Amino acid sequence: MATKINTKYLLDLVSRSFALTIPLLDKNKKNKVEIQYLLARIIDTIEDSTHNAEDKETLITGFINILKTENIDNLENFKKVIIENSINENDKVLIENADIVLKSFFAFKQEVKNISISYLREMGYGMIYYQDHTISTFEDLDDYCYYVAATVGLYLTELVKILDNLELDRDKAKSLGRFLQKVNIIKDAKLDYKEKRVFWPISLFDNENAAPYFEDGAYMDKSMAILVKMIESAMNEFKDAIEYIMSIEKKALGYRHFCLVAVLMGYETIKLMKGNYNIFMGETVKIPRKNVLEIVTKVKADFYTNKKLEDLLEKAFNKESEIPSDK
Repeated sequence: MATKINTKYLLDLVSRSFALTIPLLDKNKKNKVEIQYLLARIIDTIEDSTHNAEDKETLITGFINILKTENIDNLENFKKVIIENSINENDKVLIENADIVLKSFFAFKQEVKNISISYLREMGYGMIYYQDHTISTFEDLDDYCYYVAATVGLYLTELVKILDNLELDRDKAKSLGRFLQKVNIIKDAKLDYKEKRVFWPISLFDNENAAPYFEDGAYMDKSMAILVKMIESAMNEFKDAIEYIMSIEKKALGYRHFCLVAVLMGYETIKLMKGNYNIFMGETVKIPRKNVLEIVTKVKADFYTNKKLEDLLEKAFNKESEIPSDK
């Protein structure tokens, strides 16, 4: 029997983490967040492609224009051009079925479409900018993570305001997005390096050359030293991310669950990465499935009260020797 391709199928195909967390959302937000993720993934697929920087800018600008005008006359040609230079097979399936995603998006209320386009445009601009600008410092890293992830936090915050009449802290929303992005940047360091992309601040590496850190075992001590700095950068966002979640009221309980699972999984990943030289060797750092199920089960059962989250923060920042378990 032929597989029915719909937005849920596409989400499952391109994102393990969002496929896990989006079902936790309140009913009024599920489809909107699913579609926003898939639209962002299309832009990300263009960024990751082998097109040159100028063509990427043209394609991202063209995609934003499709969203604004709802004109899909050139969509087939647009899809073909992107697919030819895409590097991930699952992303190619998403691009091939972009019309399914767009159809759902065009059906949203204009207010929702407007905030979606606004943050996707900003995300796309940042991706274009960093095609030919190096991430040299931690300030650059924060800036890059703002464009590719904090904009997602802001979109979600705006969506909750529209749909639930709930005002949440925008700066803390940015920290939530940056925290999750930094975790991924640390975790995927070797994969990115092999694809000739370095998202760690280049000033961390001797002579701004990352190669020995990923290829020469003699650099192990230096590698571990910069890993500490990267984890510190991620953890700088963690407190605000948790406090953002603590402020989410019961009328948006599903949204609290959605954010909490993502952040707790990020935190568990941080604990696995601390002192772990495998980051530089390319071995996958992955939370055991039983741990993932435990996190999801506890979150859905509202185990993580604000008091428990306060305790988690206290443990996370009061022990210098380790990033402890939340148990």
